[in-house]
Amino acid sequence: MILITGASGNVGQEVLNQIAKTGRPIRAAFQSASKAATAPPGVETVIMDYNQPETVRAALSDVDKVFLVGPVTPSLPELERKATDEIKRSSVRQLVKLSAMGGHAATFPRQHEESENYIKSSGIAYTLLRPNGFMQNMVNYNGATIRSQNAFYGSQGNGKVSHIDVRDIAAVAVKVLIEDGHLGKVYTLTGPEALTNSRLAEILSAALCREIKYVDLPPAQMKQALLAAGTPEWNAGAILDLGELYRAGGASAVSGDVEHILGRKPTAFEQFSRDYSSSLQAS
Repeated sequence: MILITGASGNVGQEVLNQIAKTGRPIRAAFQSASKAATAPPGVETVIMDYNQPETVRAALSDVDKVFLVGPVTPSLPELERKATDEIKRSSVRQLVKLSAMGGHAATFPRQHEESENYIKSSGIAYTLLRPNGFMQNMVNYNGATIRSQNAFYGSQGNGKVSHIDVRDIAAVAVKVLIEDGHLGKVYTLTGPEALTNSRLAEILSAALCREIKYVDLPPAQMKQALLAAGTPEWNAGAILDLGELYRAGGASAVSGDVEHILGRKPTAFEQFSRDYSSSLQAS
């Protein structure tokens, strides 16, 4: 049995959808019954809360592999430590963690690095997936202004980022969960090239058949915009921290791990823009 946690999130949901097609016994962990109702047919579902160990233990019953996705919260390392402790006491033979590229250079990846270190010290057989920023965030976080203003905003200057399509992250996760040979491995997952936000705007313009602009804001102004939009203080600060990493070129590396595992090149932003163009049409 394979347990997919975070099964309603950006990556977890895509992993669940892809792995459900393999015909293997799958259990998906959700935060609520309403979210669990969205699971693909044939998938066993369970309600799990990292702060309630008994729900984690129940989710791990008869499971031999786990895809671990922690929530976006200041307490992510603590919550994943709790999950790791329960996994260690279970019959799980492989823990695949969704981590992040960037190490200790910014808040989000620094949290994941802390969690990684705990997993490594636990003695559990693991595989670590370190993706760069998600292409889908262009739709999830910038879609509203792209649709209404033909623009998106940020504070990364001319920094290049090798964004990756979530569908590719999921495809890699499925491979390492159902194939042998990935224990103890750490994979850095990126798109095929590093691009500036201005270049992303040009690609989006071609896909959407209208001009899309990238508007670069000073970090302080960007933070105020995030707070005004309802972003929590901690989350806004972490986003600004990530923008600083991007601006400095700290997320521009391109890895060959996706191609190595999948036997094909990762999805280019041009293809992503065409595939998601309907989600970004002017409102």
